[in-house]
Amino acid sequence: MSRLIVTAAASPLFGNFLMLVSVSAEADGKPVQQLKPKNFTVYHLASLNHAYPTQRDVTEAKEGPDGFYTLTLKPKEYQPELPPGHYIFSVAVATYPDVRAKGKSPAAKDQGQTIAEGDLPTYGQWK
Repeated sequence: MSRLIVTAAASPLFGNFLMLVSVSAEADGKPVQQLKPKNFTVYHLASLNHAYPTQRDVTEAKEGPDGFYTLTLKPKEYQPELPPGHYIFSVAVATYPDVRAKGKSPAAKDQGQTIAEGDLPTYGQWK
């Protein structure tokens, strides 16, 4: 297994966040390309009214330029718009081999993780 170099930032978008993620290989520094939502795991770790890890579903991973991804996070049904404030997220990235044993879950080939922070402005600034 190899290590991935992952950096991330959370950018506010209409009461939610986009996650901006850079992924490169530790071995040669080359960008890791063609990742899909299944390659990313995002958790909301902490905010003013939240101190429990909550997984956020990644619904889309747009690449551009190479190795840079804009992740769309699905809003939670119980809180479609997040309140203003400072937020902390974990972002983990894993790649998987092209071939896997029949009937078994794929084991990660390469992995990396980081922390991302972002601020949501006060209500009304995005409406």
